[in-house]
Amino acid sequence: MSAAARVPRNHTLTVRGGRLAWREWGAAHEPPVLALHGWLDNAASFDVLAPLLEGCRVIAPDLPGHGLSDHRGPEGSYNIWDDLPDLVAFTGALGLSRYRLLGHSRGAAIATLLAAIEGDGVSSLLMLDGLAAPPFDPAGTVEQLRAFAHDYGRRDPREARVFASVEEAMDARARASGTDARAVAMLVTRSLEACAGGFRWRTDPRLRYASALKFSEVHVRAVFAGVVAPSLLVLAGDTRARLDKLPGLTDAFRDLRMEEIPGSHHWHMLEAAPAIAACIQEFWRNRDQSQDH
Repeated sequence: MSAAARVPRNHTLTVRGGRLAWREWGAAHEPPVLALHGWLDNAASFDVLAPLLEGCRVIAPDLPGHGLSDHRGPEGSYNIWDDLPDLVAFTGALGLSRYRLLGHSRGAAIATLLAAIEGDGVSSLLMLDGLAAPPFDPAGTVEQLRAFAHDYGRRDPREARVFASVEEAMDARARASGTDARAVAMLVTRSLEACAGGFRWRTDPRLRYASALKFSEVHVRAVFAGVVAPSLLVLAGDTRARLDKLPGLTDAFRDLRMEEIPGSHHWHMLEAAPAIAACIQEFWRNRDQSQDH
């Protein structure tokens, strides 16, 4: 594999009436990996990790409302399942009949849903410090629906805050989210735009609105049980408590392996990236089913 093939290439594609921007590493003939970033991040989330995953074609879209992709229309919403039709259309447009799935944080939760509905179309599922939100108590259904309806029905998206400099925007993101400043610096290239008076985030503010509903324990178990592909969950040591909020639910997976690598939530963009890449490649060598069909 030439060094040039590991340099990211940027593309756009119209999917279901909206522009979807995506980033790609590797050669077209290599096994495809669909890589899904986390909440308020973008495809640059994989800028460090993807070049280390030699021998595969990593395809990382900016999910709708993120990065350089279009925001959803006035009638659109950002429930976690809303990305599924876009991803089905996207993989279809690229001719990906069978692919590996890789997701970080919220992207891992979306990847789990996608793996469940696509069945044998997914040869393996790899989740980076993400799995699913804690199960929702159905007793809160009315309150959740109220919050959703009022957010989307009564609120106008706020004008994005204008920052005097890129550095000011980066500092605000790092402080608000606890994300390492070095990771934020990588993400700004696709999420920040120049405007009158300085810079603003391109991210759709409706991504912060309430979901219509959330998955109960029954739903979560059904999704996990629906994943037929071999699965790997890699946890960041500093955030292992995420798993403690899902007691016993991982037993619903047919084939799940778990590993822990020291670091923080965005550790795949930092010094831990080589160790994570090695863990992924070992998993693919031994468990991925892309060669079985």
